[in-house]
Amino acid sequence: MLSANPRFQGNIYIWPINRTVRTFRIFVVEPKEYCPELHKRIFNGAITSLLIPESDRIDPYSRFNEISSADNFDLITFPEAFLPQDALLDALRNIDRIESIGCVHVGIRPSESSEHHLFSVRQLKILLQSLHVITKIDKCDLNTFSEWLKKQNDSHHYNVGCVFTIDADHKIRVCLHPKIVRSKYEINTLNEKHMIEANLLTLVTLLPVDKNFLSITLQPLLCSDALHLDTDRPRCWPIDCVNSDASCFVGSPPDHIDIVSISACTPQQYRVSDDNVGYHTWHSEFRNTCIRSVKELSRHYHSTFVLSNYQSTKSSDIWGLSGIFIPVPLPNMDFPNYISLSSWGRFSDTDNRWSTPDDANVASKGKSSLCYVANINSDEINGHSPAHMLGFTLSRLIRDMTRLQPNHNIIDVQLYGVTDELKSNEYHFKKQDGSQ
Repeated sequence: MLSANPRFQGNIYIWPINRTVRTFRIFVVEPKEYCPELHKRIFNGAITSLLIPESDRIDPYSRFNEISSADNFDLITFPEAFLPQDALLDALRNIDRIESIGCVHVGIRPSESSEHHLFSVRQLKILLQSLHVITKIDKCDLNTFSEWLKKQNDSHHYNVGCVFTIDADHKIRVCLHPKIVRSKYEINTLNEKHMIEANLLTLVTLLPVDKNFLSITLQPLLCSDALHLDTDRPRCWPIDCVNSDASCFVGSPPDHIDIVSISACTPQQYRVSDDNVGYHTWHSEFRNTCIRSVKELSRHYHSTFVLSNYQSTKSSDIWGLSGIFIPVPLPNMDFPNYISLSSWGRFSDTDNRWSTPDDANVASKGKSSLCYVANINSDEINGHSPAHMLGFTLSRLIRDMTRLQPNHNIIDVQLYGVTDELKSNEYHFKKQDGSQ
């Protein structure tokens, strides 16, 4: 028997998009450090550098009205607690000058000067009012979040992310999604620094106008949303609950989650191998989530996980490792030196495990691997850049790949770094080889 009071409210966005190829281009942005006063520059620089790759612009978005279409990426993911809401509103006002843009997933914050990344309920209501006055935004996208917000206590504070794009009808589509799993950094005696765990499950389905292409469903998450941490309401983990609490969605939820996009702000791990070689790796909790999801959760059997994180903070913890998890064998291909690889599979007589530097030439052992992580190798990039951006193309989304002729590889891998500062104090990203 279903509970009369479901644990979640479901929110599914269905956006029509133009799609001409089956490849899927992704970018992850890794700022050098958590520094809110620089985040707007990095955000504007990343977006404008992709859409307008010339280096002579003076103002962000200044030449967007000359572009008939922009299909340079399908998804770009920024870290958690990243973009001040005023910068988000500016971006949404300016992108109405272009015909199309891929999905932009970013963690937002009330302001760049605030010490707090959490929004009060009042601040979120003001944000919704500001979104409503932007002409080309499809206001229907704001309804479910607005209804959910009306039910929340005015004293509560939430961590919020945003996904936006321009759809096939040239409307601006906006998804706001609150964080569901509180991290240990969001527990505080002060009300304004203590995050309340939300109960709004969010999915975004991209529906190609050309019916020859399959739909694509994204699940946007904020950092610890992807982890199995202790929650106020037992076992309220959004990846699991999309499967176990699917009845909260009105109508039929998507059968498959193709991309899980994670905006993160978290330390990663430093390990030492049996041969005494030190190396950085995704935190075991993130890797465990990826493996468990594609093994046990039916809607995530074919999911690719994308993660964007800060390279460092003022602390000495290991951060960074922005990249991608793909549940297919590691291909026997050459990767650039600014990419670090870790494969999950059988490398000896032991059970499946994650590879270490002791497993020399892992790429040549692709037949023994079942899935892998590829991320920015911070030891091999220019440390002077305030941010890096890693671009890669999926030759096929997993659900769009035949098992008789596998064709799911990372191709066209490119690293971008900030090479100059423009007169408007915005950054411009250019391709670089990643060497020191």
